[in-house]
Amino acid sequence: MRHKPRTDSGLRQKQAVTQLLQQGRQEEAWRKIRAHLTLVPYDGWFLHEAARLARRSGDLDLAQRYYQRALKLAPQDAGLLNGLGLTHYDAGRWSEAEACYQAALKSHEGYAACHNNYAILLHKQRHYHLALEQYRLALLSKADYTEARYGMSTLLAHMGQLQEAESQMQQVLHVRRSDLRCRNALGMVQLQQGNFSAGWSNYQARYAPDNPDRFFTLPKLPMRYWKGEDLCGKTLLVRTEQGMGDEIQFSRFLPRLKTEKQAESVIMLGSKPLKPLMFSMPHLDHYLTREEAQHALPQADYWCSLLDLPQHFLNSTQPFGAHHPYLFSPKEQQAKWPILGSGKKIGIVWKGSTGHKNDSQRSLAHLSQLAPLFDLPDNNWISLQKGAGEEDITDFPHVQPLGALFSSYRDTAAVIAQLDLVIGVDTSVIHLAGAMGKACWVMLPAWARDWRWLANRDDSPWYPQMRLFARGQDEEWSAVVARIKQALQQQ
Repeated sequence: MRHKPRTDSGLRQKQAVTQLLQQGRQEEAWRKIRAHLTLVPYDGWFLHEAARLARRSGDLDLAQRYYQRALKLAPQDAGLLNGLGLTHYDAGRWSEAEACYQAALKSHEGYAACHNNYAILLHKQRHYHLALEQYRLALLSKADYTEARYGMSTLLAHMGQLQEAESQMQQVLHVRRSDLRCRNALGMVQLQQGNFSAGWSNYQARYAPDNPDRFFTLPKLPMRYWKGEDLCGKTLLVRTEQGMGDEIQFSRFLPRLKTEKQAESVIMLGSKPLKPLMFSMPHLDHYLTREEAQHALPQADYWCSLLDLPQHFLNSTQPFGAHHPYLFSPKEQQAKWPILGSGKKIGIVWKGSTGHKNDSQRSLAHLSQLAPLFDLPDNNWISLQKGAGEEDITDFPHVQPLGALFSSYRDTAAVIAQLDLVIGVDTSVIHLAGAMGKACWVMLPAWARDWRWLANRDDSPWYPQMRLFARGQDEEWSAVVARIKQALQQQ
């Protein structure tokens, strides 16, 4: 009977902490937990709650210490092992996280949440087939596990299994209609399959305020957002939103706002590196950088984000249409960039921005991977590479290193205008070549291919002169290079 009051006190403490957490009063819960652990330092329940609170607040070192103390009491506790795995994952310690998840699943087979967490880790590491197995095990254990179903749907999209990805996303949205993160992912899958009407509509979720994974937030501008209203006699302000390649690709719609939608004036708010180039575009009245617009925002009747423009042209005879080329390089600019040598002039670019989330898949590791092409006779090779990877050129003195000298896309365009062909990975440079009407061969990654390259096609409706060389999921880049070499030999 002597110990009963202490047991009752501990129970009351647990109930109080649980109630505080349910009410969102985390600071008060923390104080009670710490006070209790001062008196009873190895109370497993309180250690677990302390660990979870520390992890959720971002104090990962403290969370790890609490989990490890709790595991001394219960070394095979699956919940503790899973929590410690999440802590390691959040800290970027992936091998430690994997060991914890495996131990948790060994202790508790069919632990759905842990299967899901392990799948997320494997997906992040691009172990796609192993991740898919873990997602399926999570859903086998808990059929209504919507978060696991969403994770699996995005994985299937990255694996190119687009129809199954869409099916899983539709199931998620049937349960969670307001899941804008899923709606955005669905939009990209639909666009890649050529379902443009539904795709562009769902893709608007990319900036929805309630989307936790939104790409960006729409700015608050002092004019209405354009949703297809009559533009006759009106001024439309268009704002770029994502990368340079996006701006180059979708700027094709700017002239069409005047020629087809009868806008009186079109103003583009774009990127500083593209400004000198964009002046060459017909029917564009003004081009301001976003930085310039912060000081003096031009007057307009409506505004629109650049990648929302395509949906307003879907009913036209040429929904992707542009008068190719729609970007140009003046002769005087080209004269500043003479290309030496004779034979076919071929420009190459082998790396994209290292900040791109899929750069490890889309970029080549080194220029040497293109070296088999250099054996072909009567070809004059010109590097268009600027930034990451440009130093690779030192090993290939027969390749003219012009890219490293570029100061703007106007310089890049001046060289592209003189070429017969551009060969490259999926970067802004290949979009520029396409916009200039230049023949362009694009090397596409095997995994997480961008939605703008339609499934099961080796051409592009966006750029008539473009040819796609997609890497198979069981191929190395060397196989793609071999196919390009064969195509060059057949010309």
